[in-house]
Amino acid sequence: MLEKYLEEKGYKLRVEGDRKIVDMNDYSFYIIGGNKCVFPIPLPTGKESLDDLVNMGIQYARASRLVQSLGSPVSYSVEGSSVLVIKEFKDEKELENKLIDAMDKIESLRYFI
Repeated sequence: MLEKYLEEKGYKLRVEGDRKIVDMNDYSFYIIGGNKCVFPIPLPTGKESLDDLVNMGIQYARASRLVQSLGSPVSYSVEGSSVLVIKEFKDEKELENKLIDAMDKIESLRYFI
């Protein structure tokens, strides 16, 4: 279901080891174990160019809108120069349904703006 949805939207789903990576062209996040979404948000290091900062802003906006649409609770961890926002679901079906709904919401917002 998720793979078909992503294909229709022009996004890609690829598998790397135990991760399914969702590539939304300007933002990527991954799914682990079928019931956990991990949304990386880059942290500035002070060495970024203006273009880098703009790209980081786009990634932050995508991640925050998705997480906000998915709702709480979430957990956080820091990995290198990224904050990982982690949302767990009871099973893969719940993950797919809620993720598709969240992606629809942010796409409608993007076209509205």
